Amino acid sequence: MSKGVNDKSKGTSAKLALYRKYRPTSLEQVVGQPQVTDVLLAAAQQGRFAHAYLFTGQRGTGKTTVARILAHLINDIEYSDNISDNNIDIIEIDAASNNGVDDVREIRDNVQLAPMASKYKVFIIDEFHMLSKAAFNALLKTIEEPPEYVVFILATTELNKVPATILSRVQRFTFRPLALQDLTNHLLSIAQSEAIQIDRPAAELIAQSGGGSVRDSITLLDQLSSYPEITAQLVREVLNIADEADIEQLVASIQADDFNSAARHVANLINQGVDAIELSGQLVKSLMAHASETPYLYRLIGGLLDVAKSNLPNAKLMSVLADFMTLENSVPKTVQSAKVDTPNNQATQNDKPKQNAQPSQNSQNNQPSQNEQSGRDQQDNQNNQDDQDSQKEQVNPNDNSESGQTVESLDGVGDFSWTDLLQQLIDDDLPSTHSLLQQSDYRYDQATNSLTLFFDKAFYRKRAGSAGFQQDVTSAFAVLYGSRPTVIVSEQSLPAAPDVQAVLDIVGGEVTKINGQI
Repeated sequence: MSKGVNDKSKGTSAKLALYRKYRPTSLEQVVGQPQVTDVLLAAAQQGRFAHAYLFTGQRGTGKTTVARILAHLINDIEYSDNISDNNIDIIEIDAASNNGVDDVREIRDNVQLAPMASKYKVFIIDEFHMLSKAAFNALLKTIEEPPEYVVFILATTELNKVPATILSRVQRFTFRPLALQDLTNHLLSIAQSEAIQIDRPAAELIAQSGGGSVRDSITLLDQLSSYPEITAQLVREVLNIADEADIEQLVASIQADDFNSAARHVANLINQGVDAIELSGQLVKSLMAHASETPYLYRLIGGLLDVAKSNLPNAKLMSVLADFMTLENSVPKTVQSAKVDTPNNQATQNDKPKQNAQPSQNSQNNQPSQNEQSGRDQQDNQNNQDDQDSQKEQVNPNDNSESGQTVESLDGVGDFSWTDLLQQLIDDDLPSTHSLLQQSDYRYDQATNSLTLFFDKAFYRKRAGSAGFQQDVTSAFAVLYGSRPTVIVSEQSLPAAPDVQAVLDIVGGEVTKINGQI
């Protein structure tokens, strides 16, 4: 006797998996893919079907299910979730195990045979990207010009592996990961039908762990359904998920640039049974919420995505955090970089400024000649130096006007413009450096050709200390003005201008930044 799903020959009954029990049998029942189902429903109502479809997207989002439903719609027959017993003209092929030229030749031979019981012969090829290159080439002509009674429905999780010659011959539909709210509601609906006791926070955790996959999420619900009541705490314990409060503390340590604290948090969570891969995934989701304001977090996110690929995920997670947070890859913070020499290994006074950088009227009236400047530097006359300091123009980095953003030029450096420097970083295709530099206030000293940056947060100061950031800034400066400045990342806040400080000395108080204005 053959054994079925509900074989009672031994007095037991196998339970049908929930993901199979609740698999949609119509396009209306498909959850969270309106961009696919709405178009196919409209085509079905008009009876206008294509000769080839390609369904792409992550696993568990409904590609194969919709392919089977569509195959039955094309032939105007009822779908009962069991194709092999329904219609011999709907042929499903797993390309993962049938990916050779001989397999494709068999398909081509079968294509020449007219359908036996239906109007159309439909070929569903799952994991289509697994076909070999020779198999793709052998199938290309058949997909392009099949007999009028043949329809191909192809499904893949790796669109990048499908040749462009195939893509141009099919109608492509993309299946998206299900939204958290849609997936949570779907799980609660199934739980209600199955009399499973579960609260919404627990269902949300299961949906998050499912990663947008309906099948994976329902499987997790099925796994936990034997418990009398499913709570959020139970889900964390069974699935080895860290508490949100622990994730927040870990992210805070990362933002504070406190590696020791972050390492302790990770070690404690792993000792408590939290899976390193799950922890990395939770960290990625949390860090993504901050990355738009702190672009350098994307480097950490990129490293965390590699944890799942490692044979030793615990060690890999610690290594990624250490590489990102320790000071080994940064230069000292006090004076973050020495002055970079010109191509002739020395900074000369003959460096030419950018031709379109014209000195302001104020600079033309007050700028000394190069000989006078050199003599003043050699004599190191303190009184003249004080006069020079008092003549410096304080610049507001958030002021986008052309006026008010220039200071005196030195040794070929034209009037320095913060806006021009930021724009040059954009022109050089350095968005991360541009975003970080926007977070700073600055002072440019023409006497020493030094650019001092002031950041509110230690996290930004750490990132600005990296050799890559400093190289980007000095290179952009050199393009504009023909020389490279010394870049200094200050540990202090931006000092007040002399006239402002004089007022503060009289009336008391402190400088406050409002909307970027001092």
